[in-house]
Amino acid sequence: MIAALIAHSESPDAGSTGALAALPRGFADPVHGSQTTFRCLLEAMARPGCVQALDADTRDALAPPSGLGVATTAILLTVADADTAVWLSPAFAPAQVLEGVLAFGRFHTGMRVVPRAEESQYAFAPAHAAAEALLLGLPRGSDEAPQEGATLIVEAPSIVSVEEDAAAAAPPAHPEDADPTPWVRLSGPGVRHARWLAVGGLSLAFWRAREELQAGFPRGVDIVFTCSGQIAAVPRSTVVQRSR
Repeated sequence: MIAALIAHSESPDAGSTGALAALPRGFADPVHGSQTTFRCLLEAMARPGCVQALDADTRDALAPPSGLGVATTAILLTVADADTAVWLSPAFAPAQVLEGVLAFGRFHTGMRVVPRAEESQYAFAPAHAAAEALLLGLPRGSDEAPQEGATLIVEAPSIVSVEEDAAAAAPPAHPEDADPTPWVRLSGPGVRHARWLAVGGLSLAFWRAREELQAGFPRGVDIVFTCSGQIAAVPRSTVVQRSR
């Protein structure tokens, strides 16, 4: 399906003036928007598990395409360019809506859309579709070139981050007892005190796969989570432990 959408986006009709005029504008100020988003991403990577907020002016003025959230769109506009291989999960939206997302990305960034996540540098997926197989199938780089590992951007319905209490190492209680979202404990570089993270929609199997990747460090996959205008990250250097 993705290949068909790519072909459509390269067709003369997709490039018509009417089609381009219908695309959302993206950043109101592209330079300011990309710079503030990049700084937010850097802060999230430097402080694993800590939730960062997009600059308010950037967030409020951003016009995302139907199917993508504000922070996810900001990241796409910031990291993608003509040399970047991008994969977007079909689970984001129905095919017709996803077609518009791809056209939006290609118009604003010139990104190169690939048909398979395994070929991407940046893979985008909603939390409910961020399966164990997706994470394990992404490029991990090599010992000689670990920077060639992919980045997975996961759009979630919620992100909760809590610093671990020195008096109790057990995971905190969820706001609702019935919440099935698993907690994971984060430690390692950039984590001053251990931190608990719960990302809505992610399965325990996803975190099990993330634990599996730790043995291959410095090879691995960097993970960025988004929720509305919020961003959090779990770099490949972070140690993840499941709570159950």
